[in-house]
Amino acid sequence: MLNDEKRGIEEIYTSAMNSSDLRVEADRTGDADVIIVAGWTQARIGGAMLRLHTEYDSTEKPRMAEVEYFYEPMLRTAEANGRKLTKEERKNLKRRAHEKKHEFNIQQLSLFLERLKALPDVRQQAAVQMMKWGMGQSQDPITRSERTEVREHDAEMLKRLREVVATAPAESAALEAANADLVAAVAEVDERRRAEGQEDFDRCSEKASSIVRWWLHQICPVCGGTKLQVAEGTNRHNGKACGGCEGTGKSEIPHQHEGRRVANWMDQCIERYRASLGQRVYGRQIVEDARAGVVQAPFESVPRIRLRPPRAPAMTEENGDHEDF
Repeated sequence: MLNDEKRGIEEIYTSAMNSSDLRVEADRTGDADVIIVAGWTQARIGGAMLRLHTEYDSTEKPRMAEVEYFYEPMLRTAEANGRKLTKEERKNLKRRAHEKKHEFNIQQLSLFLERLKALPDVRQQAAVQMMKWGMGQSQDPITRSERTEVREHDAEMLKRLREVVATAPAESAALEAANADLVAAVAEVDERRRAEGQEDFDRCSEKASSIVRWWLHQICPVCGGTKLQVAEGTNRHNGKACGGCEGTGKSEIPHQHEGRRVANWMDQCIERYRASLGQRVYGRQIVEDARAGVVQAPFESVPRIRLRPPRAPAMTEENGDHEDF
């Protein structure tokens, strides 16, 4: 075929990650070369996010069960002898069915997440970035006030102990005691700061988990991404915008402006990785085409066709006639 459209970076990367032919050949660019240049690319965070998207798209999604899946068999078993259950017994049966459903769905989701090898790295990097932006601090005014008071108290305590060390006589027992108190106080303050940092990081990790889940699957659960409402009792759209997503086809992003900022940052990381990977992949292809004498068609032309310039006819020594190859 003459149409020689270039594949997208994601298509090339997905094909290379799932390829069984990883031979490295000097005369052509193969899947192994794509994996090699992916390792050379400096945008490691974007690479992990692209791998996560590839793993998510290529992995079978978990099948979540509804409560009726467990409730109806349990109800039939309970009424097998013909005895009708009371309202309280049905309520207890429904509660046990909900527990079984929750346990089953958690198990299915855990098995699905285990297949996403890049998920822990992406979640950790998102949490680290949120820590840099200060998103881990509690928004509760009482908690923030208590933390501020503790830090002010620690600063005053360390200042006072340093003044005692500075005014103590040299090589005296008072100086040794003041130094010991200062070292103990610094260790205590550092321990509190580490505890606060761990608390903030845990809060960021929890937020990052929900944002990454939304980033992987943004489809509205009400309309399934169609942006339209479904008429009651039918499978047809009624032409009205979906009330769950207001006609956007996407679910609501968690954590509002923080979630939007993190999601935009993730998209930017992937774009940088795509640009770097594409430059390396297509840059090598351009060099090989230049060596082979391939002339690239203009970018605006559709379809894009690679053209080789015609070879000049050779001259024969006998009669000077042209001889075409």
